[in-house]
Amino acid sequence: MTGRKVIGLREAVAAHVRPGATVYLGNFGAQLFAVGHEIIRQRRTGLHLVIGSGGILLDQLLGAGVLASATFGHCWSPVGPGPTWNFRRAAESGERPVTLYELSLGLLTAALTAGAWDVPFMPVPGLPGTGYTDENWPNGRTSRVDSVFGAADVVAAIVPDVAFVHVDQADADGNGVIPGPLGETLVAAQAARAVVLVAEEVVDTGTARRAGIAVPGLLTSAVVHRPGAVAPDGAIGRYERDVAAYERYVARAATPDGFADWLAGHVTGGRDA
Repeated sequence: MTGRKVIGLREAVAAHVRPGATVYLGNFGAQLFAVGHEIIRQRRTGLHLVIGSGGILLDQLLGAGVLASATFGHCWSPVGPGPTWNFRRAAESGERPVTLYELSLGLLTAALTAGAWDVPFMPVPGLPGTGYTDENWPNGRTSRVDSVFGAADVVAAIVPDVAFVHVDQADADGNGVIPGPLGETLVAAQAARAVVLVAEEVVDTGTARRAGIAVPGLLTSAVVHRPGAVAPDGAIGRYERDVAAYERYVARAATPDGFADWLAGHVTGGRDA
């Protein structure tokens, strides 16, 4: 099915990811490897990534050198579990070539909600006794403000230039169906200046409505039909996570040379992992 909002992945990245852009790559628990790899292939640089479930996709983007900063909920391989070596090297580097902002999913959702509501920050519960408060994991993204109504902990708003959202189904009008938990995805779409749905399947409008629309076409700038968009991660009701691919990646990325070989063989050489 075709429509005015259905475009190719390469075209979507070229149109919406400019050097220095703030890019949300959703969803929590569904890493959009297809989009991340296309960003690397198009050599977009200086990007400010916003990603709830960072995992090995964030690790790959860090290693590829396309990021200026990353705002994330976590970065580790859920298989094993295993380390994300590029993230570890970046975090431990005295030079800190990439600025890292670690937020809990609650803080990230609140920051995106503030962006959606067009306010500078959102009040959040304090998290004393955690690294978010005691060790400044948010790296300046949180603060405390006073008002006539009392004091409150707050998190700064996040407004992505573009949000790439993974959906199970989308129609040509940009209505998207998400069968799993929404997490921060809907507020990310509401906060972003542009929204690209990356769909496992493109269906007619009636099918999307019967399945239950999670992201309305009113918010959507474009739809990309890309089956397997989150592979080697898994998609609910579509395909399982490729555990062996995760294990191979972690083993290869343990050294910078090993990662460079993996990147050339699986991404920049034209073949997805």
